Amino acid sequence: MKLLYPFLLFALFLTGCNSYNSYSSEEAKKNGDIITGPPGEINFEKIDKFIEDIKKDVESKIRITSYTEEGDPILNDLIYKNGIIEYTYDSSRDKYGGKDKGKYKTQCKKIETREITGMSERDRTEYILIGCNEIIGIHDSDKDEIYILNKWK
Repeated sequence: MKLLYPFLLFALFLTGCNSYNSYSSEEAKKNGDIITGPPGEINFEKIDKFIEDIKKDVESKIRITSYTEEGDPILNDLIYKNGIIEYTYDSSRDKYGGKDKGKYKTQCKKIETREITGMSERDRTEYILIGCNEIIGIHDSDKDEIYILNKWK
């Protein structure tokens, strides 16, 4: 019986750690996040409101939560204030994120959209950050821009 108590405490500790690291799509939806990935595409209208707020120079913030095929959340927080977009890319909850997983921050000057059409690619609107102090998160190594969202058509 004496050996059972330390084991139960250890199991409780691990359960607590697991729940801390998780961020379910239900929780993300309840919090008003833009969601993309296996749970589907939810709250996509919020990105357009965020862009409108920037055009009007109104403070604004959004969170984009994308889920990996395994269901792990990757968080993208964007806060617009005083003409700057503060961008945080958090892949720390991605179990298969590799050696570069973690939480990274940068500042960007603009958010832009780009229409992608053609036979070789699925039609979509890409949302990108440009004029960033550092290139973090999802990006092409040959471009100075950060991809934050695809709106599929």
